[in-house]
Amino acid sequence: MKLVIQTQSKENYGAHDWDGKGECPQYWKYKGGDTYIIDVTIQEAQDPAFYGDVAKCIEHYSDYSEEYIISEELVDDIDFKESNFVEEWDSPIYAIKLSDRVELACRQIAREFDMSSTPFGDRFWAQGPDGRSKMSLMTFEKETA
Repeated sequence: MKLVIQTQSKENYGAHDWDGKGECPQYWKYKGGDTYIIDVTIQEAQDPAFYGDVAKCIEHYSDYSEEYIISEELVDDIDFKESNFVEEWDSPIYAIKLSDRVELACRQIAREFDMSSTPFGDRFWAQGPDGRSKMSLMTFEKETA
């Protein structure tokens, strides 16, 4: 089964020039979000604690930025089609919840930031309540003519 989670990100532009004293200025701008596609077992799909752990790994809040879950959908593998959840130019984050700790093992196709959105590699990282860590990039070999 797949748990498909859509998020919304916001950035506080008021915090960019904040000196850390007093209350942080508030000037939030929406910045898109991510699509997480998480492989789940039947047992995980029926466990409220599993959903709580996953949310702890995805959601974050600070004076500078935040990301929060706006929707989630459980989809049977046989019915899952990536294009029903993301545009062809976007790269969802595929993840599994590690069984021995509150952490997601994540993978995302890295794309060029141009109109072609050409994939050039895979990003891998661990993501937990304290954010992303241990990120690595494996680039694809370019075709030669």
